[in-house]
Amino acid sequence: MATTDDFGLWIRRLSTADTPRARLVCFPHAGGSANFYFRFARRFGDLDVHGIQYPGRQDRRHERTRDSVQELAGEIAALMGDWDDLPVVLLGNSMGALVAFETALRLEALGNPPRALFACGRVGPMLLRDEQTHLKGKDAFLREMALLGGMGHELLQDEEIIDLVLPPMQADYRVAETYRGTPGARISVPLHVHIGDDDPKVTEPDAAEWRHSTTGAFTMDVHAGGHFFFTENGDALVDAVHRSLAEVPAAHG
Repeated sequence: MATTDDFGLWIRRLSTADTPRARLVCFPHAGGSANFYFRFARRFGDLDVHGIQYPGRQDRRHERTRDSVQELAGEIAALMGDWDDLPVVLLGNSMGALVAFETALRLEALGNPPRALFACGRVGPMLLRDEQTHLKGKDAFLREMALLGGMGHELLQDEEIIDLVLPPMQADYRVAETYRGTPGARISVPLHVHIGDDDPKVTEPDAAEWRHSTTGAFTMDVHAGGHFFFTENGDALVDAVHRSLAEVPAAHG
């Protein structure tokens, strides 16, 4: 279980505002790192933006990967549980949407819910799929990566890089593909779903299943692009995050 001494390992500051109105915490996809959101974070001039760094990659590559989405969320929520000086918005893409959802559930149980959850590039958490990508051999697994566009083509040709990123990526896929949410689990805060219209993994009806995971407001937006639409076409998502904070006053200190 994570302790307060682990805060900097798990939660990385990506950008800082002079007078932040809120914090945005970004949860990466399978195989991803906090720095995946670095360029995206620079677009939020009035927010402090943080990225979650899962174990098993980059500077945490020697640490044990976790066995479930719930285990990841439990450790992250424990670090964020008393983070109450600013409103917090959670945003996750693909596997990160599941980790963000489970983190939101735990933060609510701790009495410190986020202001909103943004789930991108992921089907509803209660929608079961028989996916076994994590069991595929190296070549088949890499073809899946190429399909989603999560790694540049040139990286997929570099054996040294592949040897570094493949183990945590396969571990993350196992965690995401074996995820089973608690039946009936719902957050009470607004839940906003955003997907790309050319995402090979997520259809509109499947993404709409997220509506059953909140008792609060629900919206869904479809953007031009694929699984990682916001890396090239993120203006509408940035605007949506700001709208969710429209009534939050600036912090004074």
